Amino acid sequence: MPRRSPAWRKQSSPELIWGGVVFHPFTNSAVEAAFADQRTYFYQGKEVDRQVHLGFDLAKVVNSPVVAANKGKVLHAAPLGIYGNCIILDHGMGVQSLYAHLSSIGVQVGQTVEKEQELGKSGMTGLAGGDHLHFTMLVNGQMVNPVEWWECALDPGSDSTEAARGECRWI
Repeated sequence: MPRRSPAWRKQSSPELIWGGVVFHPFTNSAVEAAFADQRTYFYQGKEVDRQVHLGFDLAKVVNSPVVAANKGKVLHAAPLGIYGNCIILDHGMGVQSLYAHLSSIGVQVGQTVEKEQELGKSGMTGLAGGDHLHFTMLVNGQMVNPVEWWECALDPGSDSTEAARGECRWI
């Protein structure tokens, strides 16, 4: 998927749909990969590509419930290339959230969902090496670090590098 998603941006409601100041932080998950991690891909022992990871890979147990980060309208609920089964929610004013590699999808395009409502189950569809949720936020079609939306407070003694990896205490 390209870093910009103009078709989805154009579908964003001009009104604010989400409520409150914090998006669901997906706590109690193991961070398997963080936003902006560098990835190198090999095929038959040779490097074939390098990419920047534009989301968080969060793992719990196989087929864990995946919940909405905040209130929103379902824009996409179907397979999407390397993301496999994927849901994109519009939260209004150009803010969207993406949930990928799902084993099942429990919502439909056009449906309004509430914060922490179950959307589907984690999985390993698309280009996934194991069962997890790939989660990211988009602002006007640009993928951004979800930590900025989770409003986390750093634990004493931690630093900004730990926060970027999602290693923080949620408030």
